[in-house]
Formats: sequence, C-alpha cells, structure tokens
Amino acid sequence: MTIMPLWQRLQERFGFPPKSISNYFRRLRDWGAIAVVATGRTAAFTPKSTGRNENEAAIYVLLEKTEDQGVEKSSVPVPNRAVNNPPHARAGEESELHIETASPQHSPKRAAQRREVNHLLLNRSEPLWDPNATTGAQTKRGRRAAERLAALELQFRSFPLQRISTSHVAAICRPFFRAGWTIKDILHAIDWRPNTDAKYHHDGANGVDNTGAWLKFRLAKWIRHDGGFYRSPSQKRDAENIQRAAETRAAAERRERARTEFSAYTPPSVPWRERVARLQQTQSA
Repeated sequence: MTIMPLWQRLQERFGFPPKSISNYFRRLRDWGAIAVVATGRTAAFTPKSTGRNENEAAIYVLLEKTEDQGVEKSSVPVPNRAVNNPPHARAGEESELHIETASPQHSPKRAAQRREVNHLLLNRSEPLWDPNATTGAQTKRGRRAAERLAALELQFRSFPLQRISTSHVAAICRPFFRAGWTIKDILHAIDWRPNTDAKYHHDGANGVDNTGAWLKFRLAKWIRHDGGFYRSPSQKRDAENIQRAAETRAAAERRERARTEFSAYTPPSVPWRERVARLQQTQSA
C-alpha cells in the first residue's frame, strides 16, 4: 500500500515542526515500517519538460514483516534480457518470447581487491592520506600510489563510495587530484554546488543505483564550460591568505616608510612665530 503524506497537512494537524516530521519518517524507515518509492522535490527542481510548476510530495509504501521462508536456490543462470523472434523467422511461426541467459561472471581479482579494501578500511588507525594535502608526486608511479591512497581515504570518509572499487573512485577523482584538489575539497564538491552556499538535498546513501555516475555528476558541476576547474575551497583559502599577507606586508612597508621619513625630518631653527613676525615686518616696510 502506497501513501503520499503532505508535510503541511501533518504540521497543521499535529503541530510538529518540519524537522520533527523528518525525524519521524527517518525512524519509520530505520524500523522497516515504510520505504521510499519516490522522493519529493520542489518546483524549482522539477524538469521543465514535464510542464509542472508545483511541489511534488514524497511517496512511501507501507511494509509488513512476514516470517522468513526458505528459498530454494537454483544454479540456473538468471535471465538478463528478453528478445522476440528474429525478423527472418518463418511466416507461419508464432511470435514467442525467447529468453537470453547470461552465465554468472566470477571475478576473483575484483573480490580479492574488495577484501583488501575492506581490510584496510576496517583496520585504519590513522588517515591513509592527509585530507588537507594534494597528491602531487614527481613520478607517474608515485602519483598513482598517492591517488589510490587518497581514494581509499575518500571512501572511508564517504560511505556511499564504498559501493564501488577504489580504482573507480581514483579514476573519477584523478583530474581533480592533479588540479591541486584535496580530499576535503572533493568531499565539499560532493555535497555543495559551486560558487554558491546551496547544499544538495540528499546524499548517495539512498536511492542511488550507479554510484560512479552519481559521483561523476556531482564533480562535473565544478568543471567550467571551457574545461577548466573552479577553484576548490582550499585553493580559495590559500589565495585569500596570500592576498591578506600581501596587504599586511604593504601596510608594514607604508608604516616603515612613514617612520623613516619622520625620523629624517629636520625641524627649522627659527620658530614659526618669529618667521611670521619677520614676514610681516618685511611686508610693512
């Protein structure tokens, strides 16, 4: 059974603030009482092609726990797609649905890599890579090793990225690492839009099937139309610190110059009152 509760109606009926209603829905999801069918969105984020200009409420489904029943396991490969008869079939033959099956694919190498990554993440006692440091190195092998460690640390700090391999994360983030970005910069780019204080409404923990495409989409927002990168938060801070240091240095130089000019100033030997009196006498004469 699906439901579509309106938060405004719940606020009017029970008098709860939006934050409390959000917490209640999250608890119901954690308890397994409901599940999200479609997330809500405001009119500002509704595609213009739909022609809608109103907010859309979230849709939930009520869950009912049942007793676990034994499921018979089968070694038959699971169908991956269905195709109809080919166009060159006989005219008198009825069109039937044929199932093409794919044999299970086993990747011992990928499984071993996954076990190694899990082992490193579970036994991490200190950062695998400094989150405030870049991955620059002199050699190609050194850069690849640094980028892999940075990707591992990124996976530790962002749980959704643990669904994909470390090499996949490193491949997506490699252009940003080589542009001088740090781990904290990439984490900021995942959650925030560039050049604004607008934060995304959701993370990749729920409702994301392709984590790699989700990560690539979030980071692509930080690439300009000319192919360059926007300045990362750390690069902005470094530029501000350099500007602030230059302004401080210029102010110190101005003070030193003024102090030097003041110390080099020699006052006149005749007081100004006497000079004025002499000038008046000269003019009267």
